[in-house]
Amino acid sequence: MDWLETTEFLLKQYRKRKSEISGILASGGASDYAHYQRLVGEHSGLEFAEQEILDLHRRMKIEDEDNI
Repeated sequence: MDWLETTEFLLKQYRKRKSEISGILASGGASDYAHYQRLVGEHSGLEFAEQEILDLHRRMKIEDEDNI
């Protein structure tokens, strides 16, 4: 598995979990405020990680194009 396949897999997993969290929050599924905070924090962390991977993809694409 190369770096692109690996990061695409991670993006898929992150997006799946973010969707699950959004569904829980939208349906009022947080059991208490602490649970709500944990879910929001997890969602925020996944957003950050996703953006970092997308930035990496852009940088790697630019480097690949420069090497052509």
